Amino acid sequence: MPAVGLIGTWLEIGLCLVLFTAGIGQIPAELYEAARIDGAGVVREFFAVTLPGLRGQITVALTLTVIAALRTFDLVYVATHGGPGNATSLPAFEVYNRAFGTGQVGSACAIAVVLTVLILIVTILITKLQPKEDGT
Repeated sequence: MPAVGLIGTWLEIGLCLVLFTAGIGQIPAELYEAARIDGAGVVREFFAVTLPGLRGQITVALTLTVIAALRTFDLVYVATHGGPGNATSLPAFEVYNRAFGTGQVGSACAIAVVLTVLILIVTILITKLQPKEDGT
């Protein structure tokens, strides 16, 4: 399972990199200049200017990567085919395996519905936990 996780991380890191790079480009340079004038170092500048400026991009990246992790099928199918044993049998792979491998279409549909509801709940939680913009 850790190997599948590392491959999934490698697949998603490009999207996150593009999101964060675009977000950093949208942060006004005046904010960094003001932080330097106030005596902020590189670390303080990151936590006071860059990180709050990337709040929206962090939410989008977190939502997309969590959804991708929950619906991972192709990676498990190609890399391990659910094995060894059932060690890497994730819900999306289990839907495929039950529907087309064993013919248990009903249980495959039930797993798919539960997976969909789980993804919906996680997405709602991520958007609710994100701090709101102050409108300035």
